[in-house]
Amino acid sequence: MRRLLVAIERVEPGRVGGQRIAFGVSSDNINMVFDVIGELINVTPGDKLEVIVSEVKPENIDEYEFCGHGYLVAPESKFNETILSLWGIVFKFKPPLGLEMDRKYYLCLRHL
Repeated sequence: MRRLLVAIERVEPGRVGGQRIAFGVSSDNINMVFDVIGELINVTPGDKLEVIVSEVKPENIDEYEFCGHGYLVAPESKFNETILSLWGIVFKFKPPLGLEMDRKYYLCLRHL
C-alpha cells in the first residue's frame, strides 16, 4: 500500500466539457495529476489530500470522499510514470509508484 500526502498546486480546465485537471505534489516529491470531473472529486488549489493506492480494498472505505478501483493503462516503464484508470478517471504519478500490470488497484482520497 502507498499512502501519499498531496498538496494541490493548481487546477486547470481540461479538454472535455466540464473536466478539470488537478496538479499536486506529495510530501515525498511525487507529482500527481488527475481528472476532476463534475463534483465527483472536488479540489481547489491549496487543498491537502491523503491518497491511498492499494491492491486491497480499504476496510475504512466510508471515511474517504472518493474511492475507485482500476488498472494500469500501460507498464510504468513505458512513460516512466504510473497511469491508473479508475472507471475512466485518470490518475498519473511521477516518478512511478512501482505497480504491476494486470492487477486491480484501489485508489482512495480525502481532504485532510
